[in-house]
Amino acid sequence: MTANPDAVRGRPSPDRGSGARPGTELPYDAVAAWCEVVGEAHVLTAPEDREVAGRCTFPAPLPEAVLCPADAAQTRDCLRIAHRHGVRVHPVSTGRNWGYGSGCPPAEHTVVLRLARLDRILHHDEQLGLVTVEPGVTFGQLAEALGRRSSELLPPSTGAGPSTSVLANALQRGSGRGPYQDMASHLRRLEVVRPDGTRLSTGPGPGPELTGLFLQGGPGVVVSAELWLHPRPRAGRSVIFRLPDERLLPGVVDAARRLLQRAPGGVAVSLWNRARLAAQVLPAPRSRLPEHLDGPWTGYAELWADDPRVLDLLYASVLRAFAPYADHWDTDDVTTGHVAAPGAPGAAEGAARYDRAPGLASAYRHKPGGPLYVPAGQERDPDRDRCGVLWFTPRLPMSGARTDTVLRLVERIMTDRGMEPCLALRLGTRDLRCVTGLFWDRDEPGADARALECRRELLRGCARMGVHPYRPVIGDDLGDAGNEGSRLLLDQMASALDPRGVLRARPRRGGGQ
Repeated sequence: MTANPDAVRGRPSPDRGSGARPGTELPYDAVAAWCEVVGEAHVLTAPEDREVAGRCTFPAPLPEAVLCPADAAQTRDCLRIAHRHGVRVHPVSTGRNWGYGSGCPPAEHTVVLRLARLDRILHHDEQLGLVTVEPGVTFGQLAEALGRRSSELLPPSTGAGPSTSVLANALQRGSGRGPYQDMASHLRRLEVVRPDGTRLSTGPGPGPELTGLFLQGGPGVVVSAELWLHPRPRAGRSVIFRLPDERLLPGVVDAARRLLQRAPGGVAVSLWNRARLAAQVLPAPRSRLPEHLDGPWTGYAELWADDPRVLDLLYASVLRAFAPYADHWDTDDVTTGHVAAPGAPGAAEGAARYDRAPGLASAYRHKPGGPLYVPAGQERDPDRDRCGVLWFTPRLPMSGARTDTVLRLVERIMTDRGMEPCLALRLGTRDLRCVTGLFWDRDEPGADARALECRRELLRGCARMGVHPYRPVIGDDLGDAGNEGSRLLLDQMASALDPRGVLRARPRRGGGQ
Protein backbone atom coordinates (compact mmCIF):
# COMPACT_ATOMS: atom_id res chain seq x y z
CA MET A 1 0.00 0.00 0.00
CA THR A 2 1.26 3.44 -0.84
CA ALA A 3 1.79 5.92 1.97
CA ASN A 4 -0.15 8.63 0.13
CA PRO A 5 -3.78 8.51 1.39
CA ASP A 6 -4.99 10.47 -1.62
CA ALA A 7 -3.61 7.79 -3.94
CA VAL A 8 -4.99 4.94 -1.84
CA ARG A 9 -8.52 6.07 -1.24
CA GLY A 10 -9.13 8.26 -4.26
CA ARG A 11 -9.33 11.59 -2.46
CA PRO A 12 -8.92 14.38 -5.06
CA SER A 13 -6.13 16.91 -4.80
CA PRO A 14 -7.43 20.50 -4.49
CA ASP A 15 -6.03 21.60 -7.87
CA ARG A 16 -7.52 18.80 -9.95
CA GLY A 17 -11.12 19.95 -10.11
CA SER A 18 -13.70 17.46 -11.30
CA GLY A 19 -11.69 15.56 -13.94
CA ALA A 20 -11.19 11.81 -13.86
CA ARG A 21 -8.81 10.32 -11.33
CA PRO A 22 -5.69 8.83 -12.97
CA GLY A 23 -6.11 5.09 -13.51
CA THR A 24 -9.90 5.23 -13.22
CA GLU A 25 -12.79 6.87 -14.95
CA LEU A 26 -14.30 8.17 -11.73
CA PRO A 27 -14.81 11.92 -11.43
CA TYR A 28 -12.79 13.49 -8.62
CA ASP A 29 -15.84 15.31 -7.36
CA ALA A 30 -17.73 12.02 -7.01
CA VAL A 31 -14.89 10.37 -5.08
CA ALA A 32 -14.54 13.41 -2.80
CA ALA A 33 -18.27 13.43 -2.12
CA TRP A 34 -18.28 9.71 -1.30
CA CYS A 35 -15.38 10.24 1.11
CA GLU A 36 -17.38 12.94 2.87
CA VAL A 37 -20.35 10.60 3.22
CA VAL A 38 -18.78 7.30 4.33
CA GLY A 39 -15.23 8.31 5.29
CA GLU A 40 -12.02 7.78 3.35
CA ALA A 41 -11.43 4.35 4.89
CA HIS A 42 -14.61 3.11 3.25
CA VAL A 43 -13.96 4.36 -0.29
CA LEU A 44 -11.59 1.85 -1.86
CA THR A 45 -9.93 2.78 -5.15
CA ALA A 46 -6.33 1.55 -4.74
CA PRO A 47 -5.35 -1.22 -7.20
CA GLU A 48 -4.73 -3.73 -4.40
CA ASP A 49 -8.14 -3.01 -2.85
CA ARG A 50 -9.86 -3.41 -6.19
CA GLU A 51 -7.95 -6.64 -6.83
CA VAL A 52 -9.19 -8.16 -3.56
CA ALA A 53 -12.74 -6.93 -4.18
CA GLY A 54 -12.62 -8.40 -7.68
CA ARG A 55 -11.80 -11.94 -6.60
CA CYS A 56 -14.25 -14.40 -8.10
CA THR A 57 -14.67 -18.07 -8.91
CA PHE A 58 -14.40 -17.26 -12.64
CA PRO A 59 -12.93 -14.35 -14.65
CA ALA A 60 -14.97 -11.23 -13.90
CA PRO A 61 -14.54 -7.44 -14.23
CA LEU A 62 -12.74 -5.55 -11.48
CA PRO A 63 -14.73 -2.83 -9.74
CA GLU A 64 -13.69 0.75 -10.42
CA ALA A 65 -14.05 1.38 -6.69
CA VAL A 66 -15.81 -0.09 -3.66
CA LEU A 67 -18.07 1.97 -1.41
CA CYS A 68 -18.91 0.64 2.06
CA PRO A 69 -21.75 2.65 3.64
CA ALA A 70 -22.68 2.03 7.26
CA ASP A 71 -26.44 2.54 7.09
CA ALA A 72 -29.40 3.28 4.85
CA ALA A 73 -28.80 7.05 4.96
CA GLN A 74 -25.23 6.69 3.71
CA THR A 75 -26.45 4.27 1.04
CA ARG A 76 -28.96 6.86 -0.13
CA ASP A 77 -26.30 9.58 -0.28
CA CYS A 78 -23.87 7.32 -2.20
CA LEU A 79 -26.57 6.66 -4.78
CA ARG A 80 -27.43 10.33 -5.12
CA ILE A 81 -23.79 11.12 -5.87
CA ALA A 82 -23.60 8.32 -8.43
CA HIS A 83 -26.83 9.56 -10.02
CA ARG A 84 -25.53 13.14 -10.19
CA HIS A 85 -22.29 12.07 -11.90
CA GLY A 86 -23.75 9.27 -14.04
CA VAL A 87 -21.62 6.55 -12.41
CA ARG A 88 -22.80 2.96 -12.75
CA VAL A 89 -23.24 1.18 -9.38
CA HIS A 90 -23.61 -2.51 -8.56
CA PRO A 91 -24.91 -3.34 -5.04
CA VAL A 92 -23.72 -6.46 -3.19
CA SER A 93 -24.30 -7.62 0.37
CA THR A 94 -21.53 -9.77 1.86
CA GLY A 95 -20.05 -10.50 -1.60
CA ARG A 96 -20.28 -14.28 -1.10
CA ASN A 97 -22.48 -15.02 -4.10
CA TRP A 98 -20.09 -17.80 -5.08
CA GLY A 99 -20.58 -19.27 -8.53
CA TYR A 100 -22.86 -16.42 -9.60
CA GLY A 101 -20.40 -13.53 -9.45
CA SER A 102 -19.26 -13.23 -5.80
CA GLY A 103 -18.93 -9.49 -5.09
CA CYS A 104 -17.92 -8.46 -8.62
CA PRO A 105 -19.75 -6.08 -10.95
CA PRO A 106 -21.34 -7.33 -14.17
CA ALA A 107 -19.36 -4.89 -16.33
CA GLU A 108 -16.24 -2.73 -16.26
CA HIS A 109 -16.27 0.92 -15.17
CA THR A 110 -18.67 0.08 -12.34
CA VAL A 111 -18.52 0.98 -8.66
CA VAL A 112 -19.47 -1.76 -6.21
CA LEU A 113 -21.73 -0.68 -3.36
CA ARG A 114 -20.93 -3.19 -0.61
CA LEU A 115 -23.65 -3.30 2.05
CA ALA A 116 -22.01 -5.72 4.52
CA ARG A 117 -21.81 -2.99 7.21
CA LEU A 118 -25.61 -2.77 7.22
CA ASP A 119 -25.81 -5.77 9.53
CA ARG A 120 -28.63 -5.10 11.99
CA ILE A 121 -31.69 -7.18 12.75
CA LEU A 122 -34.14 -4.30 12.90
CA HIS A 123 -37.24 -6.09 14.14
CA HIS A 124 -38.38 -9.48 15.42
CA ASP A 125 -42.05 -10.32 15.92
CA GLU A 126 -42.23 -13.75 17.52
CA GLN A 127 -46.03 -13.88 17.48
CA LEU A 128 -46.40 -13.12 13.75
CA GLY A 129 -43.22 -14.96 12.78
CA LEU A 130 -41.53 -11.93 11.17
CA VAL A 131 -37.99 -10.57 11.14
CA THR A 132 -36.61 -7.47 9.44
CA VAL A 133 -32.97 -7.67 8.41
CA GLU A 134 -30.43 -5.48 6.65
CA PRO A 135 -28.28 -6.79 3.75
CA GLY A 136 -25.27 -7.64 5.91
CA VAL A 137 -27.16 -9.98 8.26
CA THR A 138 -25.93 -13.53 7.68
CA PHE A 139 -27.73 -16.83 8.15
CA GLY A 140 -25.45 -17.61 11.09
CA GLN A 141 -26.08 -14.23 12.71
CA LEU A 142 -29.85 -14.61 12.41
CA ALA A 143 -29.77 -18.13 13.84
CA GLU A 144 -27.67 -16.99 16.80
CA ALA A 145 -29.98 -14.03 17.49
CA LEU A 146 -33.08 -16.22 17.44
CA GLY A 147 -31.33 -18.71 19.71
CA ARG A 148 -30.43 -16.02 22.25
CA ARG A 149 -34.08 -14.96 22.33
CA SER A 150 -35.26 -18.57 22.80
CA SER A 151 -37.35 -18.12 19.67
CA GLU A 152 -39.66 -20.86 18.45
CA LEU A 153 -39.06 -19.73 14.87
CA LEU A 154 -36.93 -21.86 12.56
CA PRO A 155 -33.93 -19.94 11.16
CA PRO A 156 -33.39 -20.44 7.42
CA SER A 157 -30.17 -22.00 6.16
CA THR A 158 -28.55 -22.89 2.84
CA GLY A 159 -25.81 -25.17 1.57
CA ALA A 160 -23.49 -22.17 1.12
CA GLY A 161 -23.01 -21.88 4.87
CA PRO A 162 -23.72 -19.46 7.72
CA SER A 163 -21.59 -16.53 6.47
CA THR A 164 -23.81 -15.60 3.51
CA SER A 165 -26.49 -12.90 3.44
CA VAL A 166 -30.10 -13.79 4.23
CA LEU A 167 -31.51 -10.83 2.32
CA ALA A 168 -29.30 -11.30 -0.74
CA ASN A 169 -30.12 -14.99 -0.95
CA ALA A 170 -33.84 -14.20 -0.97
CA LEU A 171 -33.47 -11.40 -3.54
CA GLN A 172 -31.52 -13.74 -5.84
CA ARG A 173 -34.21 -16.46 -5.59
CA GLY A 174 -31.91 -18.72 -3.61
CA SER A 175 -32.88 -22.14 -2.28
CA GLY A 176 -32.81 -23.06 1.38
CA ARG A 177 -33.36 -26.19 3.40
CA GLY A 178 -36.56 -27.66 4.74
CA PRO A 179 -39.49 -25.21 4.58
CA TYR A 180 -37.23 -22.61 2.92
CA GLN A 181 -36.99 -24.21 -0.52
CA ASP A 182 -37.85 -20.87 -2.18
CA MET A 183 -36.38 -18.02 -0.14
CA ALA A 184 -37.91 -15.29 -2.32
CA SER A 185 -41.40 -16.46 -1.38
CA HIS A 186 -40.64 -15.49 2.23
CA LEU A 187 -40.14 -11.81 1.42
CA ARG A 188 -43.03 -9.76 2.83
CA ARG A 189 -41.82 -6.18 2.61
CA LEU A 190 -38.81 -4.35 1.14
CA GLU A 191 -37.33 -0.95 1.92
CA VAL A 192 -35.76 0.35 -1.28
CA VAL A 193 -33.60 3.35 -2.19
CA ARG A 194 -33.97 4.50 -5.79
CA PRO A 195 -30.93 5.80 -7.74
CA ASP A 196 -31.95 9.44 -7.13
CA GLY A 197 -32.06 8.82 -3.37
CA THR A 198 -35.82 8.63 -2.93
CA ARG A 199 -37.18 5.76 -0.85
CA LEU A 200 -40.13 3.44 -1.26
CA SER A 201 -41.62 0.42 0.48
CA THR A 202 -43.14 -2.66 -1.06
CA GLY A 203 -45.45 -5.04 0.72
CA PRO A 204 -49.04 -5.92 1.52
CA GLY A 205 -51.61 -3.45 0.27
CA PRO A 206 -54.01 -2.74 -2.56
CA GLY A 207 -52.82 -2.84 -6.14
CA PRO A 208 -49.95 -4.80 -7.75
CA GLU A 209 -47.28 -6.35 -5.55
CA LEU A 210 -44.00 -4.57 -6.37
CA THR A 211 -41.53 -6.81 -4.52
CA GLY A 212 -40.74 -8.83 -7.64
CA LEU A 213 -39.53 -5.70 -9.43
CA PHE A 214 -36.46 -5.65 -7.17
CA LEU A 215 -35.50 -9.35 -7.35
CA GLN A 216 -32.22 -10.26 -9.08
CA GLY A 217 -31.26 -6.66 -9.72
CA GLY A 218 -33.73 -3.88 -10.24
CA PRO A 219 -34.14 -0.11 -10.29
CA GLY A 220 -33.38 0.28 -6.59
CA VAL A 221 -31.13 -0.86 -3.73
CA VAL A 222 -32.84 -2.89 -1.02
CA VAL A 223 -31.65 -1.66 2.38
CA SER A 224 -33.87 -3.90 4.52
CA ALA A 225 -36.38 -6.69 4.11
CA GLU A 226 -39.10 -8.18 6.26
CA LEU A 227 -39.30 -11.97 5.97
CA TRP A 228 -41.73 -14.43 7.48
CA LEU A 229 -40.28 -17.47 9.19
CA HIS A 230 -41.69 -20.92 9.86
CA PRO A 231 -42.33 -22.14 13.39
CA ARG A 232 -39.69 -24.65 14.39
CA PRO A 233 -41.14 -28.12 13.77
CA ARG A 234 -41.05 -30.49 16.72
CA ALA A 235 -39.97 -33.48 14.66
CA GLY A 236 -38.09 -34.10 11.44
CA ARG A 237 -36.88 -36.99 9.37
CA SER A 238 -34.53 -37.38 6.43
CA VAL A 239 -34.98 -40.14 3.87
CA ILE A 240 -32.24 -41.05 1.40
CA PHE A 241 -32.95 -43.58 -1.33
CA ARG A 242 -30.77 -44.92 -4.12
CA LEU A 243 -31.80 -45.36 -7.76
CA PRO A 244 -29.93 -48.31 -9.30
CA ASP A 245 -30.56 -47.25 -12.92
CA GLU A 246 -30.55 -43.77 -14.48
CA ARG A 247 -33.46 -44.83 -16.70
CA LEU A 248 -35.67 -44.70 -13.59
CA LEU A 249 -35.23 -40.94 -13.22
CA PRO A 250 -38.24 -39.82 -15.34
CA GLY A 251 -40.55 -42.07 -13.32
CA VAL A 252 -39.18 -40.70 -10.04
CA VAL A 253 -39.77 -37.11 -11.18
CA ASP A 254 -43.38 -37.92 -12.06
CA ALA A 255 -43.87 -39.78 -8.77
CA ALA A 256 -42.49 -36.81 -6.85
CA ARG A 257 -44.89 -34.48 -8.66
CA ARG A 258 -47.87 -36.58 -7.61
CA LEU A 259 -46.56 -36.80 -4.05
CA LEU A 260 -45.92 -33.08 -3.65
CA GLN A 261 -49.21 -32.04 -5.24
CA ARG A 262 -51.17 -34.19 -2.79
CA ALA A 263 -49.04 -33.79 0.34
CA PRO A 264 -50.41 -31.34 2.93
CA GLY A 265 -46.94 -29.83 3.37
CA GLY A 266 -43.89 -30.78 5.37
CA VAL A 267 -42.13 -32.53 2.45
CA ALA A 268 -39.24 -31.41 0.24
CA VAL A 269 -37.64 -33.71 -2.34
CA SER A 270 -34.43 -33.41 -4.33
CA LEU A 271 -32.41 -35.70 -6.58
CA TRP A 272 -28.62 -35.73 -6.87
CA ASN A 273 -26.52 -37.50 -9.47
CA ARG A 274 -23.39 -39.42 -8.52
CA ALA A 275 -20.98 -36.68 -9.61
CA ARG A 276 -22.84 -33.99 -7.64
CA LEU A 277 -22.74 -36.02 -4.44
CA ALA A 278 -19.08 -36.88 -5.00
CA ALA A 279 -18.31 -33.18 -5.38
CA GLN A 280 -19.47 -32.64 -1.79
CA VAL A 281 -18.35 -35.84 -0.10
CA LEU A 282 -15.14 -37.26 -1.46
CA PRO A 283 -11.60 -36.14 -0.69
CA ALA A 284 -10.45 -36.78 -4.28
CA PRO A 285 -12.22 -36.96 -7.67
CA ARG A 286 -11.53 -40.68 -8.14
CA SER A 287 -12.60 -41.88 -4.67
CA ARG A 288 -15.65 -44.10 -4.18
CA LEU A 289 -18.94 -43.03 -2.65
CA PRO A 290 -20.34 -45.08 0.24
CA GLU A 291 -22.61 -47.87 -0.98
CA HIS A 292 -25.91 -46.24 -0.01
CA LEU A 293 -25.04 -43.18 -2.15
CA ASP A 294 -23.34 -44.94 -5.04
CA GLY A 295 -26.20 -45.05 -7.53
CA PRO A 296 -26.56 -43.04 -10.75
CA TRP A 297 -29.03 -40.87 -8.81
CA THR A 298 -29.80 -40.49 -5.12
CA GLY A 299 -33.11 -39.19 -3.81
CA TYR A 300 -33.40 -37.10 -0.70
CA ALA A 301 -36.60 -36.21 1.15
CA GLU A 302 -36.85 -33.79 4.07
CA LEU A 303 -39.89 -34.29 6.29
CA TRP A 304 -41.07 -32.10 9.14
CA ALA A 305 -44.17 -31.87 11.36
CA ASP A 306 -45.28 -30.97 14.86
CA ASP A 307 -47.15 -34.21 15.46
CA PRO A 308 -45.10 -37.44 15.22
CA ARG A 309 -48.17 -39.20 13.81
CA VAL A 310 -48.28 -36.72 10.92
CA LEU A 311 -44.57 -37.29 10.36
CA ASP A 312 -45.20 -41.03 10.14
CA LEU A 313 -47.95 -40.46 7.56
CA LEU A 314 -45.63 -38.29 5.47
CA TYR A 315 -42.95 -40.95 5.72
CA ALA A 316 -45.35 -43.63 4.56
CA SER A 317 -46.32 -41.44 1.58
CA VAL A 318 -42.67 -41.06 0.59
CA LEU A 319 -42.11 -44.82 0.81
CA ARG A 320 -45.14 -45.52 -1.37
CA ALA A 321 -44.14 -42.94 -3.95
CA PHE A 322 -40.56 -44.10 -4.46
CA ALA A 323 -40.56 -47.80 -3.49
CA PRO A 324 -41.01 -48.93 -7.15
CA TYR A 325 -37.76 -47.18 -8.06
CA ALA A 326 -35.38 -47.41 -5.07
CA ASP A 327 -33.22 -50.35 -4.02
CA HIS A 328 -31.67 -48.91 -0.85
CA TRP A 329 -33.09 -46.69 1.92
CA ASP A 330 -31.47 -44.71 4.73
CA THR A 331 -33.66 -42.93 7.30
CA ASP A 332 -32.61 -40.58 10.08
CA ASP A 333 -34.84 -38.91 12.69
CA VAL A 334 -33.86 -35.41 13.83
CA THR A 335 -35.31 -33.02 16.41
CA THR A 336 -33.56 -29.74 15.62
CA GLY A 337 -35.70 -28.74 12.65
CA HIS A 338 -33.08 -29.25 9.94
CA VAL A 339 -31.65 -32.41 8.47
CA ALA A 340 -28.42 -32.90 6.60
CA ALA A 341 -28.17 -32.58 2.88
CA PRO A 342 -27.42 -35.90 1.21
CA GLY A 343 -23.97 -34.63 0.31
CA ALA A 344 -23.02 -34.20 3.95
CA PRO A 345 -20.17 -36.64 4.65
CA GLY A 346 -21.07 -39.63 6.81
CA ALA A 347 -19.24 -40.34 10.03
CA ALA A 348 -18.04 -43.68 8.68
CA GLU A 349 -16.15 -41.84 5.97
CA GLY A 350 -14.16 -39.88 8.53
CA ALA A 351 -16.02 -36.57 8.55
CA ALA A 352 -18.89 -34.91 10.38
CA ARG A 353 -22.34 -36.26 9.49
CA TYR A 354 -23.81 -32.76 9.20
CA ASP A 355 -21.78 -30.38 7.08
CA ARG A 356 -22.93 -26.80 7.69
CA ALA A 357 -22.01 -25.85 4.12
CA PRO A 358 -22.11 -28.92 1.83
CA GLY A 359 -22.67 -26.77 -1.25
CA LEU A 360 -19.58 -24.73 -0.42
CA ALA A 361 -17.53 -27.90 -0.02
CA SER A 362 -18.22 -28.78 -3.66
CA ALA A 363 -16.25 -25.70 -4.79
CA TYR A 364 -13.09 -27.55 -3.70
CA ARG A 365 -13.80 -30.64 -5.82
CA HIS A 366 -10.68 -30.19 -7.96
CA LYS A 367 -8.43 -28.43 -5.44
CA PRO A 368 -5.75 -30.31 -3.45
CA GLY A 369 -7.55 -31.94 -0.53
CA GLY A 370 -10.92 -32.03 -2.28
CA PRO A 371 -14.27 -31.12 -0.68
CA LEU A 372 -13.10 -32.02 2.84
CA TYR A 373 -10.33 -29.41 2.66
CA VAL A 374 -10.61 -26.50 5.09
CA PRO A 375 -7.72 -23.96 5.23
CA ALA A 376 -5.90 -24.09 8.56
CA GLY A 377 -7.36 -21.50 10.92
CA GLN A 378 -9.63 -20.04 8.24
CA GLU A 379 -13.10 -20.47 6.82
CA ARG A 380 -13.55 -21.75 3.30
CA ASP A 381 -13.36 -18.95 0.73
CA PRO A 382 -13.58 -20.15 -2.89
CA ASP A 383 -12.63 -16.69 -4.21
CA ARG A 384 -9.45 -16.48 -2.17
CA ASP A 385 -8.55 -20.13 -2.80
CA ARG A 386 -9.02 -19.84 -6.58
CA CYS A 387 -11.73 -22.47 -6.82
CA GLY A 388 -13.49 -22.55 -10.18
CA VAL A 389 -17.27 -22.48 -9.73
CA LEU A 390 -20.10 -21.60 -12.12
CA TRP A 391 -23.76 -22.47 -11.74
CA PHE A 392 -26.27 -23.12 -14.49
CA THR A 393 -29.79 -23.32 -13.07
CA PRO A 394 -32.55 -23.96 -15.62
CA ARG A 395 -36.16 -24.14 -14.46
CA LEU A 396 -38.15 -27.00 -16.04
CA PRO A 397 -41.73 -28.26 -15.97
CA MET A 398 -42.20 -31.03 -13.42
CA SER A 399 -42.33 -33.67 -16.15
CA GLY A 400 -40.15 -36.76 -16.21
CA ALA A 401 -39.93 -36.91 -20.00
CA ARG A 402 -39.09 -33.20 -20.35
CA THR A 403 -36.50 -33.42 -17.58
CA ASP A 404 -34.83 -36.43 -19.18
CA THR A 405 -34.53 -34.61 -22.53
CA VAL A 406 -32.95 -31.50 -21.00
CA LEU A 407 -30.58 -33.47 -18.76
CA ARG A 408 -29.30 -35.51 -21.69
CA LEU A 409 -28.46 -32.26 -23.51
CA VAL A 410 -26.75 -30.80 -20.42
CA GLU A 411 -24.71 -33.96 -19.84
CA ARG A 412 -23.64 -34.17 -23.48
CA ILE A 413 -22.52 -30.52 -23.63
CA MET A 414 -20.55 -30.76 -20.39
CA THR A 415 -18.93 -34.10 -21.22
CA ASP A 416 -17.92 -32.93 -24.71
CA ARG A 417 -16.14 -29.93 -23.15
CA GLY A 418 -14.31 -31.89 -20.50
CA MET A 419 -16.54 -30.82 -17.59
CA GLU A 420 -18.03 -33.26 -15.10
CA PRO A 421 -21.87 -33.02 -15.09
CA CYS A 422 -22.71 -32.32 -11.43
CA LEU A 423 -26.51 -32.15 -11.23
CA ALA A 424 -29.04 -31.64 -8.44
CA LEU A 425 -32.80 -31.36 -9.01
CA ARG A 426 -34.91 -29.37 -6.54
CA LEU A 427 -38.41 -30.70 -7.13
CA GLY A 428 -41.70 -28.81 -6.81
CA THR A 429 -45.38 -29.29 -7.47
CA ARG A 430 -45.37 -27.73 -10.95
CA ASP A 431 -41.71 -27.19 -11.85
CA LEU A 432 -38.20 -28.13 -10.83
CA ARG A 433 -34.87 -26.33 -10.62
CA CYS A 434 -31.87 -28.08 -12.10
CA VAL A 435 -28.84 -26.81 -10.17
CA THR A 436 -25.90 -27.66 -12.43
CA GLY A 437 -22.42 -27.16 -11.01
CA LEU A 438 -19.30 -26.54 -13.09
CA PHE A 439 -16.24 -27.08 -10.87
CA TRP A 440 -12.57 -26.76 -11.76
CA ASP A 441 -9.21 -25.54 -10.47
CA ARG A 442 -8.52 -21.95 -11.59
CA ASP A 443 -4.79 -22.61 -11.32
CA GLU A 444 -5.02 -25.16 -14.15
CA PRO A 445 -4.00 -23.51 -17.47
CA GLY A 446 -6.91 -23.11 -19.86
CA ALA A 447 -9.52 -24.33 -17.37
CA ASP A 448 -11.22 -20.92 -17.01
CA ALA A 449 -11.77 -20.59 -20.75
CA ARG A 450 -13.06 -24.14 -21.03
CA ALA A 451 -15.59 -23.65 -18.23
CA LEU A 452 -16.85 -20.31 -19.57
CA GLU A 453 -17.33 -21.74 -23.05
CA CYS A 454 -19.13 -24.75 -21.62
CA ARG A 455 -21.61 -22.56 -19.75
CA ARG A 456 -22.16 -20.37 -22.82
CA GLU A 457 -23.02 -23.49 -24.80
CA LEU A 458 -25.38 -24.63 -22.03
CA LEU A 459 -27.16 -21.27 -22.26
CA ARG A 460 -27.39 -21.47 -26.05
CA GLY A 461 -28.44 -25.12 -26.22
CA CYS A 462 -31.12 -24.85 -23.54
CA ALA A 463 -32.41 -21.53 -24.92
CA ARG A 464 -33.12 -23.27 -28.22
CA MET A 465 -35.41 -25.58 -26.21
CA GLY A 466 -37.08 -22.65 -24.47
CA VAL A 467 -35.30 -23.38 -21.17
CA HIS A 468 -33.55 -20.58 -19.23
CA PRO A 469 -31.85 -20.17 -15.84
CA TYR A 470 -34.03 -19.00 -12.99
CA ARG A 471 -30.95 -17.51 -11.30
CA PRO A 472 -28.52 -15.71 -13.64
CA VAL A 473 -24.77 -15.24 -13.33
CA ILE A 474 -23.37 -11.71 -13.63
CA GLY A 475 -22.99 -10.79 -17.28
CA ASP A 476 -25.59 -13.30 -18.48
CA ASP A 477 -27.52 -12.25 -21.57
CA LEU A 478 -31.02 -13.71 -21.14
CA GLY A 479 -32.62 -11.55 -23.80
CA ASP A 480 -34.92 -14.30 -25.07
CA ALA A 481 -36.08 -15.44 -21.63
CA GLY A 482 -39.69 -14.81 -20.73
CA ASN A 483 -42.49 -13.15 -22.63
CA GLU A 484 -41.55 -10.36 -25.04
CA GLY A 485 -44.30 -8.06 -23.77
CA SER A 486 -43.20 -8.57 -20.17
CA ARG A 487 -39.57 -7.84 -21.07
CA LEU A 488 -40.59 -4.62 -22.80
CA LEU A 489 -42.69 -3.51 -19.82
CA LEU A 490 -39.85 -4.23 -17.37
CA ASP A 491 -37.39 -2.29 -19.55
CA GLN A 492 -39.78 0.66 -19.66
CA MET A 493 -40.28 0.59 -15.89
CA ALA A 494 -36.53 0.39 -15.28
CA SER A 495 -35.95 3.32 -17.65
CA ALA A 496 -38.54 5.40 -15.82
CA LEU A 497 -37.19 4.59 -12.34
CA ASP A 498 -33.50 4.68 -13.30
CA PRO A 499 -33.25 7.02 -16.32
CA ARG A 500 -29.47 7.44 -16.03
CA GLY A 501 -28.82 3.70 -15.87
CA VAL A 502 -27.05 3.89 -12.51
CA LEU A 503 -28.21 0.42 -11.44
CA ARG A 504 -28.83 -1.32 -14.73
CA ALA A 505 -27.00 -2.35 -17.85
CA ARG A 506 -28.50 -1.50 -21.21
CA PRO A 507 -31.09 -4.13 -22.21
CA ARG A 508 -29.46 -6.91 -24.20
CA ARG A 509 -31.26 -9.04 -26.75
CA GLY A 510 -28.89 -11.73 -27.89
CA GLY A 511 -30.50 -15.08 -27.16
CA GLY A 512 -27.88 -16.14 -24.60
CA GLN A 513 -24.88 -15.45 -26.80
